[in-house]
Amino acid sequence: MLILPYTAQTDPARAVWVAARALQGGVNWVMLRVRELPARLALDVALEVRRLTRVHGAWLGVNPYPALAEWVGADALHLPEVAPPYTPPDPMWLGRSVHSVDAAQRAEAEGCSYLLVGTMFPTASHPDQPPAGILLLRAVRAAVSIPLIAIGGITPERVAECIQAGAQGVAVLSGIADAPDPADAATRYWAALRACAT
Repeated sequence: MLILPYTAQTDPARAVWVAARALQGGVNWVMLRVRELPARLALDVALEVRRLTRVHGAWLGVNPYPALAEWVGADALHLPEVAPPYTPPDPMWLGRSVHSVDAAQRAEAEGCSYLLVGTMFPTASHPDQPPAGILLLRAVRAAVSIPLIAIGGITPERVAECIQAGAQGVAVLSGIADAPDPADAATRYWAALRACAT
């Protein structure tokens, strides 16, 4: 999963370029994470990323606006751990970010289809948040049955550790979005994931 940040400071053309290159490199799920903007101001970028994901047979997730997710026909709505409950229209998936076993169990009981679990390792996007590490991922895996996606400071070299601890996939922001060539970076992550399946 590519986490694609979109804020007031984001260059829309670059965001779309990153998504396009990452999809060419094998990313199968792009989550548009909108911050500091009303949902309507992200609509044009969301629609273009929706078009790209359809071309590549990939999923689009929207974080955290239900209206934006519905407007663009997203495959998943993603909410923060503390956001109020929400039931998306079928067949849209609901996911949450979780940072504890209790939060994971609440999210599963709410009907979430998957969870983002983190932060696994130190990361520049959350410098003030101590990483919970692999121990949290293992504990959450033992407590819930829905798919888990590990997030936070994950490099291609760390993918195997996350999968072995119970994740079904990994979510990446800077490792792909800030790379000189997002397609090349995405290819390296895919190679690491495929190696876990052999």
